[in-house]
Amino acid sequence: MSERPLPERLSYASGPALMTGVVLSIVLMSSALFGWWALGKEVRDRVTWAQAGTLLFFVLLMVAIMLSIGYSRLWADGDQVVVRNGPFLHRHPVASIAGVRMRPGDAWASLLIKGDGELKRRPVLAIQSLEGAGGQAKLVDLRRWLVERGATSSDVDPALLDPPPAPRPEDD
Repeated sequence: MSERPLPERLSYASGPALMTGVVLSIVLMSSALFGWWALGKEVRDRVTWAQAGTLLFFVLLMVAIMLSIGYSRLWADGDQVVVRNGPFLHRHPVASIAGVRMRPGDAWASLLIKGDGELKRRPVLAIQSLEGAGGQAKLVDLRRWLVERGATSSDVDPALLDPPPAPRPEDD
């Protein structure tokens, strides 16, 4: 069976993350509006514009945070991988990437970034284990894309790639 050709540019987003962000935003807005209505006219009349504005600001801030996490993405193009997790954007040159990993039990994938004799794990919320086979296909394609562009872990200490598992409480 031959592997399908990879495009020059990869772009991933997570459906479950977006759906969760949208649903939770709708629930929060609905709850806030119901709570405002449930206060009753007498209490609402006592609330100043500044107080109401402050409440609205925090509700909208929470909605913005939830939606920005839901819209997390990964772009792989040219010689770099760009990851947006919520409001944070990170650019990683392909040469600095040792691999991508999503172990059983991980909620999302992680890029393994080389630097200063250590390996750092950077989350990629755009590839989630909740996606099942679709998430695994994204992971395989991203790995192939990285290898085709020269990403390697050959210059990384093998002990850093597979650190010993953390002790479990029942082992004490």
